[in-house]
Amino acid sequence: MKNQGQKIRLSDLVDWMMAEQNHNPRDYCFRYVVDRYPKATHDAFDFPGEYVDNLKVDAFTDDGRNLKMDCAQLVMPKGDITCKSTINVEHQTYPLKDEKVEVIYDYKIFLIHQTNIPSNSIVMTNMDIGQEVLLCESHDQTFKLRVNIATHEEITKRLTILKDIINDKKKISQKEGIYFAYIAIFIKDEYSKEIMIEISQLFSQINQIEPDLELDIHHILKKMIKEHFKDEENKCRELLTMISKSIFKKNLEGLTYKEKTEIRMNDLNQQIEQQEHQLEQKDQQIEQQEHQLEQKDQQIEQQDEENKKLKKEIEQLKQQISNQG
Repeated sequence: MKNQGQKIRLSDLVDWMMAEQNHNPRDYCFRYVVDRYPKATHDAFDFPGEYVDNLKVDAFTDDGRNLKMDCAQLVMPKGDITCKSTINVEHQTYPLKDEKVEVIYDYKIFLIHQTNIPSNSIVMTNMDIGQEVLLCESHDQTFKLRVNIATHEEITKRLTILKDIINDKKKISQKEGIYFAYIAIFIKDEYSKEIMIEISQLFSQINQIEPDLELDIHHILKKMIKEHFKDEENKCRELLTMISKSIFKKNLEGLTYKEKTEIRMNDLNQQIEQQEHQLEQKDQQIEQQEHQLEQKDQQIEQQDEENKKLKKEIEQLKQQISNQG
């Protein structure tokens, strides 16, 4: 990393982006936009009901487990939602298994207990599950699980809207900005590279947008470009450069701060992991030392027993000698 006072080049920033960790980016990006832009994401992602408020995602079960939901919101009646209630939306990247269904049911029960109003369970995915509502069973209880499928048609519709807005040089709203995240997160692998190139080009041509929203969309696109082009380093670098160039020119401070902050967070996480690993090694050493001490204690106990036997034999011999005298 460059020292303070040295001029930062676009290539330096792209190098930082290439080097950053990118663990489970789809889930990360889903949670990121829901947390940063809950109302806009609710609308852009077609969540059910009328958005009212974001709820805390930490959940606690009766058996003492601490869980974390992807998304929990308070909603009012609209469409399929007929009363004031909560929704829990879980991002699903693989087929539903019984273990996941049980966790979603735990979320549902937690939200009902917390709010004293009904709760609706939703999974959001790009997989064709075949049904809009699943009847699931958990803990001998049957509950409805709604399925929100991000189809290729839905992705194409949002892509067309973005093209029209950008070609007309109109300002991108928060909801429209979140369309970039919707497309990048849910595009299927067979279309991913073609579509990611297209939305990267569109992003680089944006004329009007809130600076913070632009940085957050850049953050999402960066993560998903690295995911979709992880097997093509040169193309990945090219697209990262493309989406960063305009921000580099007009908001270098914001872009640099965000990248440095993420690098710092990654560094801190690595330090924490290293410290945890060192602590684990120390724990293992302590366990080994304790085991060795236990073995020594056992040896001492055995020696004590042998000494007692010898003392007893000596006493018996003394008694025999005494009796003979």
